[in-house]
Amino acid sequence: MIIHESLIDLDVSSKDKDEIIGDLACKAEKLGRISGIVGYLQAVFEWEELFSTAIGYGIAIPYGKSSYVKRPFIAFAKSNRAIIWDSRSDQMVRFIFLIGVPEEKGNELHLKIAVNIKRSLMNDSCRERLVQATSATKVVAIFGEMGL
Repeated sequence: MIIHESLIDLDVSSKDKDEIIGDLACKAEKLGRISGIVGYLQAVFEWEELFSTAIGYGIAIPYGKSSYVKRPFIAFAKSNRAIIWDSRSDQMVRFIFLIGVPEEKGNELHLKIAVNIKRSLMNDSCRERLVQATSATKVVAIFGEMGL
């Protein structure tokens, strides 16, 4: 499965996107989804420098396509309060979906995952269920409904 309960943080207190991304990447490394966290994070932050991954509705979808990703994954964090995701925009973010895909999978897998997330979270009730989710088990179930 692309999501796992150990890749979910429902109580993020950080105000810094780099720290949030780093914490989620650590979870993926501990689960064995990443073989080299530094190389993976380099791919994520290179993309972040080029484009803001905040997509509106309080959502950011940072990702890294890297040879350091052993198995595709989504790590999820819910922030206690909205944070400014990128200094280039004023978009506030509460939901962070960190995607990792192996380099050989290309953009196809990343795009499929991102489209499923975006399509599902355009629905107010889906976002509200994420706000109300109090356990990783509930979040995994919501991801399942998204087709992830």
